[in-house]
Amino acid sequence: MAITLQGLLAADTGRLQDAARHWDRLAFALDTAVEDLGRHTRDLPHVWPAGPSSTAAQRRLVDLRMQLGNGYGHCVAIAAIIREFAGAVEHNRRLLHGLVAEAQRAGLRIDLWSGLITVPIQVAATQSTVDSYAQQIGQILAQVVEADRRATEQLDEHNYREEFIPDATRPEYDQTGLLALAGWEPRSQASWWRAQHPLMQDRAIVEHPEIVGAAVGLPAKDRDSANRLLLRRTRAELLARDARGGQAQLAVDKRLAALDDLERRHRGRRLLEFTP
Repeated sequence: MAITLQGLLAADTGRLQDAARHWDRLAFALDTAVEDLGRHTRDLPHVWPAGPSSTAAQRRLVDLRMQLGNGYGHCVAIAAIIREFAGAVEHNRRLLHGLVAEAQRAGLRIDLWSGLITVPIQVAATQSTVDSYAQQIGQILAQVVEADRRATEQLDEHNYREEFIPDATRPEYDQTGLLALAGWEPRSQASWWRAQHPLMQDRAIVEHPEIVGAAVGLPAKDRDSANRLLLRRTRAELLARDARGGQAQLAVDKRLAALDDLERRHRGRRLLEFTP
């Protein structure tokens, strides 16, 4: 159904933003569930190491984390679609009000609720000027209608019956995107990261903690995990050097002491900066 001028003016984008935040919260809950499930079942292969039931349980665990992560992806996508549509409505409404203000400065009057453009007798405005404003109003409405059509089409791709369960398909690991992350602005970093499956986020933290930990657009909890992993690896490397001894012993001891101090100062706080 086409969006009218009245519909554009009355659109409650605040409710749209609330809906987007709802899906954000659901995505966060699923992301946390993937992490918690992995953390609380980490010792499963050790306490239940063999047998067909053990194999089946471990395979089911992997599938369940994949399914939860794929559900996370749907929620993130829905939130982004709604937020993008709300932004399009707000942007075009600002354009519309700007057009009205411009017409007023030219001596014309645009009644948005009726769509009428009137020209006072004392104003020397040509019919082409009036037609131009009418055309621009039509273009603004067309943009909103297109944004509505696009959002509806995209949301339909994530529309499932209540009994639907996400599949356990393993997503692709975007190594190229991860390596390019450091050169992006924070907003682009955040968008890329949110689009990744939670298990792919975990892999990125493990394989490239130096990139994840330094990316200011990423969630604080993920940067903290990456930096603490980097800190532990740095400590392990220094302890290995310490065990070998040598002329650089004093420098190694100083660096170990610095790591201890850094960890102590960030106890109970996020570690968002760490350079080995």
